[in-house]
Amino acid sequence: MYTHTPARPAPRVIDTRPTVLITEHDATMLAATTVLPHTKAGMVSRWIAAHRAAHEARVDHRRLVAHYEFLEHSAMARAMEHL
Repeated sequence: MYTHTPARPAPRVIDTRPTVLITEHDATMLAATTVLPHTKAGMVSRWIAAHRAAHEARVDHRRLVAHYEFLEHSAMARAMEHL
């Protein structure tokens, strides 16, 4: 036979560590250290964006797009027939 024993209540945990006072200077220094990594990441992303923009300015986009005049004429003729 299985008998169910009730669970014991969990023991209370009491924090015995002393209270720590953080000064305004400490809070300022902590805030500065948390902002610093974001600033570096922003600088890197701006550097990458600047280099991409410079590369895009150098690339001749007209050369990359194939322009087939015969397709343009046939598409225009088909559109005119639909009218």
